[in-house]
Amino acid sequence: MAKNYGSMTIPQLKLELDKFGAKKSGRKRELVERLEAYARNAHCSRAEPAGHDYTMELPDPDSYQDLNSNKSFPGSPLNEITTYLSQFNKNIESKAKNLYNDEFIRYLRTTEYNSLWYVRGAIKAEMSKSIVYIIDIEIAQDGSVSKCQCECAAGMGPFAHCKHVSTALYACACFKQHGSIKTEQTCTQRLQTFHRVKPHKGSPMKVVNLDMPGCDEVCNLPEGFDPRPEEFRNHPGYKSWFQNVCLSFKGISKTPIYQTFPPANMTGFDIDHDFLQYQGSFECLQQLNVTKISEEEARILNMKTADQAFSNLWHEERCKRIHSSVFGRICKMTERTNPEKLAESLVTKASYITNPAWTEI
Repeated sequence: MAKNYGSMTIPQLKLELDKFGAKKSGRKRELVERLEAYARNAHCSRAEPAGHDYTMELPDPDSYQDLNSNKSFPGSPLNEITTYLSQFNKNIESKAKNLYNDEFIRYLRTTEYNSLWYVRGAIKAEMSKSIVYIIDIEIAQDGSVSKCQCECAAGMGPFAHCKHVSTALYACACFKQHGSIKTEQTCTQRLQTFHRVKPHKGSPMKVVNLDMPGCDEVCNLPEGFDPRPEEFRNHPGYKSWFQNVCLSFKGISKTPIYQTFPPANMTGFDIDHDFLQYQGSFECLQQLNVTKISEEEARILNMKTADQAFSNLWHEERCKRIHSSVFGRICKMTERTNPEKLAESLVTKASYITNPAWTEI
């Protein structure tokens, strides 16, 4: 009756393989397939007993310490690693660098024994991160690589050169150069983010469209509800009074309600204040240095606005002055020109689109 090799443990599978003199390396699935093949061909002649897999002589596992910036590990220079891999016509490939940069190294530990440095690490498999291969590296005091081994199928010692060994060697070179290495981040290294408010971008929603459970019972207001006292309701001058009160407030220009008030009528202001020496609009233009500006002020203004579109002052002055292109359009007016459309185009503010490439210069 055939045995159920799949239910056996790995040590039991290796004992069965030893009876056939077969190779005992590999993962459990490979051991089971190998045993089944030997069982099917048991009538054939017995194969020569296979030798034991090579295993490096390593120091006590308890003597290893984690590799960090406080460790006095000399590391291995990149040229020594290149020399070791060149024996097998290999070098530090991009795959090994990608495994290192993507934090496939779970840990690296080192110890010194008999004037030699030993590095032990755990490298996650490329296609399945749940599988981890243990690698061992022996480094001399001068930084040269002596021996390597890995648990993967291509990592038999003493001169293993698989991608997992290459990744660990590249990490040793990075430690020698930078004093630190990239390893897998644990759950305690990453700060929790579930309690942070996620950003939301969207248009403001009207209050009437808000989904507020229970608001209908609490705020079941009658149609035409007015929260103002009785004496202020439907008052003929209330709107003007409210506007004057708001405009008298010092910081009104920074509040949203300020945008609901129309701009002042300068023509009406000048007519109401005809007793003044100068009209209010004329005084305003003088204060803005539009109708009255000295040569020194013009020179300073020209220097500050030399950056043109990159200067905030240039945009500010452009809104209250007639620049050269507009002056040219006025001078070139003919009988066929519509003055109303020309005036409208002059007072309408145009948006300026700046090429992003200009900002990089």
